[in-house]
Amino acid sequence: MKLRFNKTRTLLFSLLALPLCASANMTIYPMALGLNAGGEGSVKVISKSGNVQYIKTNVFRIENPATPQEKEVAVKDSSGNGLVVMPPKFAIPGGAGKRVNMVAMEPQEKETLYRVKFLSVPSLDDNLVVNDKTISSEVSVNLVWGVLVSVPPRQPVIHLSLSADNTQLLNQGTQRVKIIDVALCRKGQSGAQCSHKKDNHNLFPDGNYALPPLAGTRKVEITYKDWIKNKTDIQTFSL
Repeated sequence: MKLRFNKTRTLLFSLLALPLCASANMTIYPMALGLNAGGEGSVKVISKSGNVQYIKTNVFRIENPATPQEKEVAVKDSSGNGLVVMPPKFAIPGGAGKRVNMVAMEPQEKETLYRVKFLSVPSLDDNLVVNDKTISSEVSVNLVWGVLVSVPPRQPVIHLSLSADNTQLLNQGTQRVKIIDVALCRKGQSGAQCSHKKDNHNLFPDGNYALPPLAGTRKVEITYKDWIKNKTDIQTFSL
């Protein structure tokens, strides 16, 4: 969740002495959504305000997720092959809820990750451009809610392997897996006898995961979560 100020930075810094008001005026569930095999899913937006709220959405594709090179790229409505939010903007009566649907127009060869941002605005036609003639004695802060949306690939495939030097776990499949345990096993060891490293790391297609030092290790047992099939599995690598 990121903060977005409804005044320009110049105005904000010049008005630091003024009262600051932040309002978490809605909640969204879930905040992380995995679409089904048909590329569809939904979230529920619930108003925490006593008045009618106007909500706008913006869609961003996340490139190189879970890496230092991660970045967001805005998705244009005219692209035709991204994620569509229905409705893209809407009004919610005070205290009410609204179901918002997400549809992947054309699932890709590999899993794709999006962030859908929800922002409460003064009106559905408001472009949020600040008019310095209407500055009040109170600067408000709008909370931008960012929902992570995972779009499964056309053909989900899990393919984990080790790098040539056995220092990295590679995801050469088409879908994300969540690494939850790495077990380093010496000769004759397995399961609970091994040295375990618990984790909660999402490994995306074409990504890599640094393994602990393997000195004296005869095999590595990787426990991971398959979010598409909603099950946990173990893959073993002999060294």
